[in-house]
Amino acid sequence: MTKTRAARDLLAYWYRLSAGRQAPRRDEIEPRDIKRHLPEMFILELERPGVFTFRLAGTAICESYGFELRGEDFSTLWQHDGRTGVMDLLARVVGNAEPVLLEVAAESFRERMVRFELLLLPLAAPNGRLTRVLGCFAPLEEPFWLGTDPIVRQWTETIEVLDAEDGDSVPLTDRVELDVESDDLFADRTDTPAPPAIAFREVRPYLRLVKTDTR
Repeated sequence: MTKTRAARDLLAYWYRLSAGRQAPRRDEIEPRDIKRHLPEMFILELERPGVFTFRLAGTAICESYGFELRGEDFSTLWQHDGRTGVMDLLARVVGNAEPVLLEVAAESFRERMVRFELLLLPLAAPNGRLTRVLGCFAPLEEPFWLGTDPIVRQWTETIEVLDAEDGDSVPLTDRVELDVESDDLFADRTDTPAPPAIAFREVRPYLRLVKTDTR
């Protein structure tokens, strides 16, 4: 279940717009309806098979990571050994019309830790095809340094498939490494400097998948 107000409100909004369909259309999303959470939201688009690119990204994400994301391939934010798993997850979101909730642990440039909730929701194009993902990336806590000490590494700790028909748990073996950059959502931000490059450490495999019926 969701832990942050942003994820909870966005999920409820998505269900309301879906109205029994697999997913709402992109043109049904009204920014004013969810304006308090726009800084933590993003939209991905399936540009070609296996490639999801950022179309929009929120200002809070930009402030946390200090990077421009618009037009970037979503998979490039992960380390090479984690990209396949992440793209398989996104393919499941749009292929099965399944909302997915992740809990993410992140490390800043100064090696401070923070945890986030990442929500991924299928979104239809005007022609009805599921080719987009509506999401939010909200901190579970808000440390004083968030937005000034850029996050440079993060990994997925749990994945929860929402609105599943059963409650079975499926263990996964690969921990997902992210080399994260960011952008803003419904506003432009192009002057944020990138943090210095750092060396990435190996992480022991661990990931847990839980299916939950949220209706």
